[in-house]
Amino acid sequence: MTVRQLTDDDAADVGRLSQLAFGYSGELPATLQGKTFVGEGDADGLAGIARLRHYEQWWGGRRVRMGGIASVAVHPDARGRGTGRRLMLELIGLMRELDEPVSVLYPTAAGIYRRLGWEVVGTLDDTTVPTAAFGRVTEPAGVRVRTARPEDVAAVRSLYDAFARSTDGLLARDGIEFPAADEGVLAADVVALAEVDGRPAGYLSYQRGSGYRDSQLRVHELVAERPEAAAALLRSLSTWDSVAATARWRGPTSELGLLLPAAVPPATAVQPWMLRIVDAPAAVAARGFAERAADVAFALVDPDVPAHARGWRLVVESGSGRLEPAGDRDLPQLHVRGLALLWAGAGDAALVRRAGLLDRPLPALDRAFAGQQARILDYF
Repeated sequence: MTVRQLTDDDAADVGRLSQLAFGYSGELPATLQGKTFVGEGDADGLAGIARLRHYEQWWGGRRVRMGGIASVAVHPDARGRGTGRRLMLELIGLMRELDEPVSVLYPTAAGIYRRLGWEVVGTLDDTTVPTAAFGRVTEPAGVRVRTARPEDVAAVRSLYDAFARSTDGLLARDGIEFPAADEGVLAADVVALAEVDGRPAGYLSYQRGSGYRDSQLRVHELVAERPEAAAALLRSLSTWDSVAATARWRGPTSELGLLLPAAVPPATAVQPWMLRIVDAPAAVAARGFAERAADVAFALVDPDVPAHARGWRLVVESGSGRLEPAGDRDLPQLHVRGLALLWAGAGDAALVRRAGLLDRPLPALDRAFAGQQARILDYF
């Protein structure tokens, strides 16, 4: 068995293994269509596959290249023999070569990826909300809500980009992984645009759902730069109450809870997402930081990236950071999973220590990484 990057000659084998692993049927692909796959196999076929997707995420107001892991599948005959581990190690090496210093994946079993340095840093939730509840939002004055048209695509893109720039973790929706370009912006059944004083101030995208009187709206995202725009867009959802009694809301509900007069129900489905720091010095140099100074030294524990396993000095100043080699003195031991938690705002140094990912108190780490918890709205 050898691990290698796959080509179009492997397309049918990739299709067969994907059908078996993910439970679907259909015509086998004749090409990988430029997608990046690695696989392990021999002359008898593929024992395992994994796909690398090429994204950029916003971190601290800057775009950071990110390798998204998807379509990981191992044939039943090869399970328990280390195939999955070898595939992921191959992808770590490939991401380092491609200058993708951060990696994200949606796990089916978090423990598998934890052993390789990924850590759960957030969730992509679905929450079922009664459609009538949106009508109880206070009606704002001076807001016009209408369906977005092709000439509004630039405005919708601008609203999302501004929101993403100020929100850690969100994807930059351009590049090779977003080939639909402008057509994708209006792909939902409804993209409602809110205008304040004649200019776009927010949008809401959703699917109407199937069925006449027993439908459920599928709300993809609400992005608004002004609260009155958000309120008007939410109220527009309530007009569907007679045919869709509920709406399935994707993503965080913290802002929604501030606008609704009643408590938001608990999530009905929770999909964790995990993050790994693939190239720590490059990752620190690429992202933005809060305008505070920090200077802290630690030894990074990373069994699967030998270049990481040494002492480092993290210096943050004027909104930028750098990670430079430190001397071989007695340094606190920070596991790469703990670094992922700090990076994504999913925990502070005290939590990381309680989790066994930091061997002694190191509050200076909080001065470097303290900030908002990251989120993602795109599943891959």
